[in-house]
Order: sequence, then structure tokens, then C-alpha cells
Amino acid sequence: MKMKIDKADESFLHTFFGESPDVVEPDSARAEALRQALQAARAQRMAESDSDWKRNVLFLALFVFLYAALGASLTLDLAHHATGHKSFDYALQAVPVLIAFSGFFLSLLFLFVTRSGARRLQNWERAIVVLEKYTAGNLYKQMLDLGPRTTHYSFSAINVALALFICLTWVVMYNYFTFTTSGVIGSVISLFITTMTYVILDIQLLKPHRLDNEEPVGLEKDDKE
Repeated sequence: MKMKIDKADESFLHTFFGESPDVVEPDSARAEALRQALQAARAQRMAESDSDWKRNVLFLALFVFLYAALGASLTLDLAHHATGHKSFDYALQAVPVLIAFSGFFLSLLFLFVTRSGARRLQNWERAIVVLEKYTAGNLYKQMLDLGPRTTHYSFSAINVALALFICLTWVVMYNYFTFTTSGVIGSVISLFITTMTYVILDIQLLKPHRLDNEEPVGLEKDDKE
């Protein structure tokens, strides 16, 4: 039996086929292409989930190490171990600040990577829902809709919330240790550094996505000719 294309799926299928089909026949080449795409989407979703799990373990191990290093630097009380050399003493006092900034920088990367992974996983899930509709029914969508709506917590959203919480803790610690070391002026400078680091990383990490819409270098002249 022919399946009529829903209005909401026309854009997806137009990009997939390169044209806008009105119907999908069960034994047609289009249906076979959709079934193969569904298998690839399921496999890619599993790969994304495994990648998210491994990446979270790696970042959490780094944060545990930094938390331990920060606690050790505070326990040793490096500020009271004067060596007689002012520059070296200042460097010892700045150890907690450097560790806190390192944690803040890594937590920002963790936040951006987690957001990117959540977006990719959500895109694959949406693709699975659309592909199943015209090949194997709405099994995936029905599984998502089962049970009370109040318990449908998103695993990707939980990861993003965890990354945001870790990032905020490092921001607070970095600004606190800067304030205790350099006073109000140092705290203001640290807030500025925190903001600029976020902005610069956000801009730099978005650049590869912008290149997708740019023409390759050297083709502009050929197009004009």
C-alpha cells in the first residue's frame, strides 16, 4: 500500500532524495533506500550514545583529578611557605587560581561538547522517527511516548545540566580564589577573563559549521567566468 508523505516530512525527504515525492511505495527503490537509511541511523545513534558515555567518563576523571589537585594545594597552604623570593612566593599563591582556571576552561569544553553531542543525538532520533514512519511503522516514537509524561527525562538534557553545574562550580572557585589572592580588582579581572573565554570559545568552536555554507576557495572566479 502506498504511503502518502506528510507535510511536515517533505523537507527531510526532499533533502534525502533530491526531489519531493508525493508517496512511497513499499517495494520501490525509495522504500529500500529509506530502510537502509533507517539501519544506518540506528547504528549511528548507538555510536553517538557510546561516544557520549566514553567522553563523559574522560571529562569526569579529569575533573576528579583537578578537584584533588586543588584540595591538595589548599591543604598544603602554599601561601604560608615563604621562600624569600617574591616572584616564587607569588607563583605559589597563584597555584589554586591556575588550577581553578584550568578546571573552568575544561568545564567550558565539556559543556560545549555535551551540547553538541545532545544536538547530534536529537537529530538522529528525529531522523529515525521519520524513516520508521515510511518503512517500519512508528515503533520508536511509540516507545518514547509510553508511560507517564512526568518521567520522560531526557538523558541528553541531564548531561547538559551536569556540565553546566560543573562549569558554574569552577567559575565560582576561580573568581573566589582570584578575589582572595588579588582582591576586588583581581576579581573584576577574573570575571572579564571568564566572560571573554566563553565568548571566544563559542565563536571559535562554531567556525567549522559556518564553513559548510561557504564556497571552496578558487571556485568563485570560475563561477563568474
